[in-house]
Amino acid sequence: MSQLRHPVSTCATRAAQWKMWLFKVFSVIYAVAVCASEDNDATTYSYRESESTAPPPFEPPVPVLERTSSWSDVFSSEKVVLECKATSSSELIITWKKDGSPLGPNLSLSPDKSVLTITASSTQDSGNYTCVVEGKKKPSQTKESGPVKIKVYASTPKPTLARDSDFGEMFPGESITLTCSVDVSSGWEYLWHNDQHQISGVNTKSYTINSVMTQNSGQYYCQGKRDQFLTHLSESTTLKVIDPPTPGLQLQTAWKDVFEGEAVEFHCHVVSSTPGWTFTWHRNKQQLQNNPVEIINGDGSSLKITSVRQTHKGSYTCKAHLTSRGVNSGFSSEVMIQVSAEKPTLTLTRDPEYDVMFAEEAVTFSCAISVHSAWTYLWYKDGSKVTGSSDKLKVQIRGTADQGSYTCKATRGQNPAFITNSSAAKQLKVQPEKPTLTLTRDPEYDVMFAEEAVTFSCAISVHSAWTYLWYKDGSKVTGSSDKLKVQIRGTADQGSYTCKATRGQNPAFITNSSAAKQLKVQKNKPKPTITQQPDAKKLYVGENMSFECKVENSDGWSYDWYKDEASIPNNSNSLKMKGLALLNGGVYKCKAKRDKTGFNTEFSDQRTVQISEIPVPTLKLVTKWPDVFPTESVNMSCEMQKDSADWTYAFYRDGTEVQHYNSDKDRNLSITSASTSDGGNYSCSGKLKSRDVYSTKGSPLNLHVYDAPTVTLEQNPAHNLMHSEDSVSFNCHVNVSSGWTNLWYKDGKELGKVSGNNYNITSVTTKDSGLYKCKVKRGKVFDSDNKIKLDVEERPKASIVLLTGWSDVFSTDSLSLKCEVKESTHNWMHYTWFKEGERIDSFNVTHTVTPSNDPDQSTYTCCAHADERPLYSKSSDSFKTKNLLLKRRVLLSISGCIVFGIAAVLIGCVALRVFRKPNGRDDKMEEVNLFPTMAELKITDVPCPLVEYITDASLNAPAKEEEEENGTVCSETTPLPITKQEDQAATTDNQETTETNGGLSSFLK
Repeated sequence: MSQLRHPVSTCATRAAQWKMWLFKVFSVIYAVAVCASEDNDATTYSYRESESTAPPPFEPPVPVLERTSSWSDVFSSEKVVLECKATSSSELIITWKKDGSPLGPNLSLSPDKSVLTITASSTQDSGNYTCVVEGKKKPSQTKESGPVKIKVYASTPKPTLARDSDFGEMFPGESITLTCSVDVSSGWEYLWHNDQHQISGVNTKSYTINSVMTQNSGQYYCQGKRDQFLTHLSESTTLKVIDPPTPGLQLQTAWKDVFEGEAVEFHCHVVSSTPGWTFTWHRNKQQLQNNPVEIINGDGSSLKITSVRQTHKGSYTCKAHLTSRGVNSGFSSEVMIQVSAEKPTLTLTRDPEYDVMFAEEAVTFSCAISVHSAWTYLWYKDGSKVTGSSDKLKVQIRGTADQGSYTCKATRGQNPAFITNSSAAKQLKVQPEKPTLTLTRDPEYDVMFAEEAVTFSCAISVHSAWTYLWYKDGSKVTGSSDKLKVQIRGTADQGSYTCKATRGQNPAFITNSSAAKQLKVQKNKPKPTITQQPDAKKLYVGENMSFECKVENSDGWSYDWYKDEASIPNNSNSLKMKGLALLNGGVYKCKAKRDKTGFNTEFSDQRTVQISEIPVPTLKLVTKWPDVFPTESVNMSCEMQKDSADWTYAFYRDGTEVQHYNSDKDRNLSITSASTSDGGNYSCSGKLKSRDVYSTKGSPLNLHVYDAPTVTLEQNPAHNLMHSEDSVSFNCHVNVSSGWTNLWYKDGKELGKVSGNNYNITSVTTKDSGLYKCKVKRGKVFDSDNKIKLDVEERPKASIVLLTGWSDVFSTDSLSLKCEVKESTHNWMHYTWFKEGERIDSFNVTHTVTPSNDPDQSTYTCCAHADERPLYSKSSDSFKTKNLLLKRRVLLSISGCIVFGIAAVLIGCVALRVFRKPNGRDDKMEEVNLFPTMAELKITDVPCPLVEYITDASLNAPAKEEEEENGTVCSETTPLPITKQEDQAATTDNQETTETNGGLSSFLK
């Protein structure tokens, strides 16, 4: 499988095996050749071709490490060269070690790496160095050379100087030997110095002066040298030689600093009474010989160099010699001649050094040369020579014609005269217009206040030594410098400030006025304005809050902050607080101050901050039922106890968010069509609308989603037959949940204006009979499982009967009333009587009204009661007893009078008929029967002519109201029109009336 996957690898492996075989074959051939060449040491090698036999590793020769430099103990910056020697070095790899550790890559090696050059830098370069070799072909053994120790000294040595004679003073002709030695290392050469001049030609350890002379006097010291390395200088030793009288040397020319081509002359002399002195000249202690350029006179007392060159610079001395005595004086005093290859430099200055000058001003140029001597000066403007020979040139400026580039040159001597190069140019700029002034103010506050100070600065476009003039509102104020300090005391210090500049005298130069700077001063102390972000009186724990303190119409303020009268360490105009806690609540205020002037404002208004814990919202059902059914809608509302409108809400079901903050639905969660997956524990959390403040989740609200509900219709009381005025209640019961809307139906038609799960009929009538059912609705309508039939009969009605008859009206003062229910076979057990609508203590079927118990003659009603349904009857109509007996007595009296009157008329008519004579006339007119017979009187259709005279209007004389209430009757068969009760009780009994007793009719009971 691996061969299939890696064919390239297999080919490479086979090629490597072939190479290994070839290597083994050549190795065997080489081994046989070596063995064959050795005497008496033939070794038989057996070779077995096998893929697994490895060739013996190459054994390189042992290298030899040699130091090719002169010494192994060295100093900083000295070099040590090590060479690693080994046979067949071209076939070897050489590496270097120090103290057994490989050396770093930054080495100074030869191309074949066999030579290592070590430049000592510190004692860390000390150690045992070795080289390691191995064959370039692998495998190979390694061989390491023996070590070579290198020692690096930490400090540069200082030699020791010794002398063989320790005389303080020596004289010419004596000898002295100085010895110099270095105590460390070897291979040293020595350098000798006398007064800072190296003594040439001497490099031995000892320096001998066989015959000292005055020029040998001085400080001697030595120094060790090894190749390019130098030791420190030794301590010096002083050699003092007393000379014969010292000659005096004078420079005849006026300057010691000369330039090439100039002439120099010296004169040497001695003060001695002995004549015969001759002189020799020396330059830098070297005797001069007479030549065409360096001319020495006969006795050698003068030396003249006709044309100085660079070779002539140095220290010139002379010596005096008294040949006859063999006395040689010492050197004269030195005269140092400096020969400059370049001409001296000139420095041109200007006074005053104003960048720009103006007409009527004066300026002075000064030309200074680097080599001081008797120079004459040449002046130039824009390359043209101007009048002047001293080192100063005064120019009275008249206009722009005087501006330009000014230079100078210097000259001295004659034949030929020496002239320097021109100086650097100095520009004189003349401006025709006056300079401009810039007025600034510090501090640059828009508004200043009393007790503050302000400094005005007047800057001119042309800088020089100006004197300044100050003005306020055009009037001059005290001040001459470029700054004017104003200590503000009130609004009187405000105004427009300007400045001018002046310089020079006779006449003084005055500039134009500067642009004005306004100083506005406010009398009253300002009061800063404090603002809060977020701008809310109530903040919550964890919020960020910041205040900003600002002083209107001014600037340059730093601010002090206070909380509950305690200072807060903050100087900026804002106070920021992150992650508010309850303790951050309090009263905050600020005030401002100006650091430049130390001015303080009033305190700002206070800001009271109330920090509250983040409230927890409450989740409520808007639909008022926690149990719903499929396809129903559910509305939930999340509210805070206070300030709920300031929050937006997120809703969760079983911990998973179902509605995010800032939803269009705001605080409500609506489920338009519920399903079983919508059931669960709902909760909500709040986020403040105006800020990122989040509450925790409130208590969960469980929502159940059920199947269809069971609707049952119930009746209370559960009687199939009801009577009018009974009350009945129907209840539409749903087995689960709430919030239902009930729909009521009777005989299949919906009953309008009925709400609630109860349908109450407080007083049934026969119209309420029918088949009742209900439905419930909560988005979807559910029908009840049953229907109820209701039968309603008219409730029996009681009536009051007057038992007191007409015959009893003159024998009693009381009325007897009876309560009965007509056309009813029900077993009525007891009765209730009411007088003027109020119940009285009378439960019998009858009730007696007397003047004692009813002096006002009231209105009565009654009601019958039973032990079985119907339990009571309808109340009777009202019965009035007012003056009933009196009315009956008056009626009977009138009726009696009428009867007797009629009887008298009848008797009179009969008597007249009997006793009257006939007139004999046949055509008698038919007599009119003025008196009806009793039979006629019995005819009910004939109205009684006296009835209208015996009504309530004639007997009781009440108002028309009582007539309308009781009514009138116009026949004997109807009750007398006294009261309504009499309409029922006092009626004419047409069936039982007889013509006896004068034809009077009795009253029915």
